[in-house]
This record gives sequence, C-alpha cells and structure tokens, in this order.
Amino acid sequence: MERARLIRIGGTLTWLAVAVPLIIESSHSLPRLGLWAVSWLAFGIALQRNWLVVEVAAVIGMVLTMCDGFEGTLLVIVAMQLVMPRRRAFVWIGVQTLLLAIAVGIHWTPRSALLLTPPYLGFQLLAFLTIESIDRSSRMAERLRISRDLHDTIGHHLTALSLNLEAALQRTSGDAHEKIEVAQSLARSLLGDVREIVASMESERGVDLAREIRMLAAEVPCPRIELKIADDVRVDHPERARTIIRCTQEIITNAARHSGAEHLWIVIDVEDGAVRIRAHDDGRGSDEVAAGFGLRSMRSRVEDAGGELRIASGAGHGFDVTALVPVKS
Repeated sequence: MERARLIRIGGTLTWLAVAVPLIIESSHSLPRLGLWAVSWLAFGIALQRNWLVVEVAAVIGMVLTMCDGFEGTLLVIVAMQLVMPRRRAFVWIGVQTLLLAIAVGIHWTPRSALLLTPPYLGFQLLAFLTIESIDRSSRMAERLRISRDLHDTIGHHLTALSLNLEAALQRTSGDAHEKIEVAQSLARSLLGDVREIVASMESERGVDLAREIRMLAAEVPCPRIELKIADDVRVDHPERARTIIRCTQEIITNAARHSGAEHLWIVIDVEDGAVRIRAHDDGRGSDEVAAGFGLRSMRSRVEDAGGELRIASGAGHGFDVTALVPVKS
C-alpha cells in the first residue's frame, strides 16, 4: 500500500509536469488542445484508480492529438504499477511501447518514432525492475519477521507441549500411555516442520523437492499414494519450490479427507520450463468442484508464481488436478 501511494504521488507530479510545455507554448488550436486535455485528464483519473489500460489509452490519445515528446514518461509510471510475473510485464511494456511508436509515427514521422521510443523502452524496463527488486526485498524482510515470530511463539509452545507430554508419559500406562506417545510424536513432528519452514524462510538456499514430497506421501496411510518424480525435476528458487511442495501437500490432504479414494497417483515432471504436477484419485468425485479454502489457496499460490491450475472431476470418476509452476521468472 505504501508503494502504491508513493507511485501515485510521483506519478501525479509527473502527470502535471507533462502539461507544462503545452501551457507555455500557447500556439496550438483550441480544438486540438481540448482533445489533448481530455486524454490528459483521463490519465490523471485512471492513475488514482490503477486503471492501467485506460492510462495507456490516454497516453496514446495525447500523442495522437498533440505530441510534445514527453508523454512517454507517463508510460514509465504505468510500468512502475505493473504487479505481475516478469515475462508478462515485459510483454505489457513491449506492447505499450509499440503503441507509442505507432502513435509518434502517425503524428510526426517513422524516423521520429525510431529516435524517441527506444529510450522510453529502457526507462520502463528500468522502472519495472527497480520496483520489482524493492518488492522482493520487502517480501524477504517480511518473511524474516514471520519466521522469527513462528520460532519465538509456536516453536516455544510446541517445545513446552512436548516436555509436558514427556512428563505425562512417566505417570500413565496402558491405552492412555499409548495415546500420549502418539500426541508427543505429533508435537515433535510439528515442531520439526516449524523449524524447517523457519529455516527455508530465512535463507535462499535450494529446497530438496523430491525428499520433502516423498516425506509428505509417506505420512498418509490412505489413500495409497503412487508417486513418480522425474529425475530432471530441479527447482533452485526456494519460493517456487515451496509452492510446488504446498500444492502437492494440498492434493494429498484433499484426497485423504474428502475423496474417499483408495489410490492416489501423482506424477511430477518438467514441461516447457515449468514443473508439472499431475494427480488423479479413484475416489467418489463430484460433478461440481467446490473451491474451499485449500483449493483457493493452492490456486492463488500457483497463479502468483505465474503458473496455471486445472481441476476436473465427475461423479464416480475421482479428481484430476494439473498444476504448472514456472521454475524461472
């Protein structure tokens, strides 16, 4: 929110500055000046609401009616507002730069477009990459804060719980003793998970993807999981690896809790620069897939990584889930 507010402030100042040359140069006809002013005002309104398409259209309108050569700076503001995977952002920047070149070529000459647009393309890329770098640093700082909170609160209470269960073990026997042993084992396992999450959040080291997924599959007695992980599956980006692990975990959890399946088949391989997760169970299935919190969270994780999630089902035919997670930005 702070980032968006600062971009709006800086963008508004840039928007106002673009009008200064035309205010100083008063030789333009009133009809053309009016058309330019409409586009200029449209950009200012759209900037406050983050309407990116309207902003780009307004810039092209300004250039076509009365180009002063400075409207391209407003496209730099648009580039700073892009919140999307890098590849999509580069395509967006390329398209709006092409539109700028066409508009300049129509208003002036193709030669003018060739001279004017390349610098603005560079400015846009620089602006986007700078904001992306700042966002990444902010996310890392937030991850560090969350990891410390996890360690200091949940980790502490789980350790205390394990110690109290250990003391209870010494005072019980029979069925109660066995149940306390199970509870202590679960507490230790959860504490280990918390420590592992904290460690992965505090570092940018690679994650042993295959090992963690196999551990997830081994923890579930039913349905029986048939897991195949291709040898070429490798993810060096910790966040992407964590996304793949959490998606697989959600697939396993849903199958165990809701499907009534006896078997779950999971295949993880690589397709066109993305890790592909394919899962199918032989459960009861459903003609209508209800997106609960788990499925919504899984879809959000995948799409935030620039990937795609597909879910299909039918009564008596189990569930089919396919997730594609790009391994590079």
